[in-house]
Amino acid sequence: MSYQRVRGGILGRMVEIRRLTPDDWELFRGARLAALGDAPYAFASTVEREAAFDEWQWRSRVESATWFAAVDGARGVGLVGGFVEESGDLHLIGMWVAEPLRGAGVAARLVEALLAWARHRPFPGVLLWVADGNDRARRFYRRFGFRGTGVRQPLPSDPSVGEEQYRLALEES
Repeated sequence: MSYQRVRGGILGRMVEIRRLTPDDWELFRGARLAALGDAPYAFASTVEREAAFDEWQWRSRVESATWFAAVDGARGVGLVGGFVEESGDLHLIGMWVAEPLRGAGVAARLVEALLAWARHRPFPGVLLWVADGNDRARRFYRRFGFRGTGVRQPLPSDPSVGEEQYRLALEES
């Protein structure tokens, strides 16, 4: 299993970035439920819904996409995933970093890990969605070369808020 270590967080703890397998379902469950509790508006699900999942459902979720986690000891403190769209692009999903580690470079390391993995596969690009008003996320993804496509839709968790699609062309990056 390949990983990279990054400094960040409280007291300079080391955070490991690694790709998850179905055997990491408990770590994934903990991080995912923490993400849903921390930022319920950012995801198309709820803590209540996913807390009811059994082991098989968690294993299946890990297996149905490619997931990277930021791990502090035995605890997941960040996530990012990707699944293949019908267009052939990779769709970046589930981006989250625990509040004490925000601004410490963990989010960048997660995205870098997913993009490095994607560049070794035949994906023409990577897609993601950014909610209106989330200028910090827009700036963050633009640093990696993502650009708005002009495609918009209502935010699944709150249709009164819009979101814009961003895309990174891998053949050009």
